[in-house]
Amino acid sequence: MTQDRKDSLLNRDWSSVWDSLPEAPEIVSRPKVAQITMRIPTRLLARMKGVSAAKSLPYHALARSWIIEALRSSAPPINSVSADEPQAEQLNIKLDNDTLDQLKERADELRRPYHRLAREWIEAALTREEESLGIDPAPAGRPKLKDLMVLLLHASDQRGEDAVRGMTRLQKLLFVIEQKLAADHSRFYAYNYGPFNEEVNDAAQALKLQGLLQGPEAVTASRPTFAEMMASAMARSGPREDSTTAEDFALSDRGHEAAERLRRSNRAYEELFAYVRELRQEWDTPDLVDRVYETWPTMAEKSLIKDEVESRRARRRKQ
Repeated sequence: MTQDRKDSLLNRDWSSVWDSLPEAPEIVSRPKVAQITMRIPTRLLARMKGVSAAKSLPYHALARSWIIEALRSSAPPINSVSADEPQAEQLNIKLDNDTLDQLKERADELRRPYHRLAREWIEAALTREEESLGIDPAPAGRPKLKDLMVLLLHASDQRGEDAVRGMTRLQKLLFVIEQKLAADHSRFYAYNYGPFNEEVNDAAQALKLQGLLQGPEAVTASRPTFAEMMASAMARSGPREDSTTAEDFALSDRGHEAAERLRRSNRAYEELFAYVRELRQEWDTPDLVDRVYETWPTMAEKSLIKDEVESRRARRRKQ
């Protein structure tokens, strides 16, 4: 285009045809799909996965459908029951741009952040789904075993030591803590050596792989050997330990830092840590197993060492 042509176009009066001009294309074309990222409580994510498994649908797809449904029905906001819980998990949901624009417009009308509105709609829909499927959500505020383990190992016993000697003792201490917190919703059951929950083994392994427990931190990509798989299966079944084979469970420096962040993330966790520390001072004693068997006899019914424990208790009574 010549300079004269440019000047003529710039100097022309376009007012008479302005409204008939076509819409200008976007300088940078928008992608077809956008992503909304939000922080949600761990318990809320666990509930979503429970409904997802029951419906055989990905939980991301369910969350997206719940947001779209709420937009179509002009659903009002709700008071989230999990608002005071630590927002420890990240949820990424893909939406088309029109849906995301509608979400932002609706949030602007309600004068609240659109991430918060989406989270509230998801929680409301999740509650309805649980009711229709007959799913009992986890008790409000119940911490994960992994969190309880971190807080337990961040505390110390009567001797000032924070390490726990052996999986059997770790199982029993976490059982005591859970019983004191929510006896009606225990995740433990009677097994070979008293109260047991294989999730404790899994949580310990997860913390170790994250470098939060002392010991190997590297995660290998190679397939486990048959011997390693058998050892893992035996560990999950609660094998008996002696003083020579028992493993010490203790937080690494990173683990103690993570425990401090957890306890300070929320007032409830600060209070929980104080209570866990108090329980460890009271229960982490040489006669822990005997006291557990005596306090919760139903948990000792299947124990392979029930008679041995009873004999020890009888000898103490005679002393």
